[in-house]
Amino acid sequence: MSRSWTGETRRLFVACELPPEVGLVVDRWQEAELAPHEELRLASSVHLTLCFLGDVAVERIPEIEEALAAVRFAPLDVDVAGVLFLPPRGPKRVVALELDDHGGALAALQAEVSAALAARRLYRPEKRPFLAHVTVARYRRPGPPFSLQNVNVPRFCLRRMVLYSSVLERAGAVHTPLAVFTAS
Repeated sequence: MSRSWTGETRRLFVACELPPEVGLVVDRWQEAELAPHEELRLASSVHLTLCFLGDVAVERIPEIEEALAAVRFAPLDVDVAGVLFLPPRGPKRVVALELDDHGGALAALQAEVSAALAARRLYRPEKRPFLAHVTVARYRRPGPPFSLQNVNVPRFCLRRMVLYSSVLERAGAVHTPLAVFTAS
């Protein structure tokens, strides 16, 4: 039986969800340190992106969910290593919190998710190395870095991986969870 393609797509990505209490700490830091900078648009949803899939046919979503369900991972302890301005060279577009990848566990999870999706031709792995980070703001126009106080986030544990749909709105992207995968 062949599937007919309707042409409907969704903009998808896979991310680890931050615990709610960590989200609150990050929100307070964003308001105190980033909100005064008019050149920035604060991220309303903070998460650790593992794979950005882009526009995907709706019919392929069950296949993505099946591939992600096969990825087993243990809860991951994480520390915030500091603030990053990205890209590393040239005018900056993003303010992010770099995550300390203890023993490479985050990179290993990202590689496993990437391989599971690539094996089904659902994702083309990026050539650049994985950088564990959480985007906290985007520049309205590329600009220079500036001085910030360190964010004080206690060590936390990532326990959930989520397949998100992302809709671009004027005020920023709106992320909707489609499927959740819990650490075992």
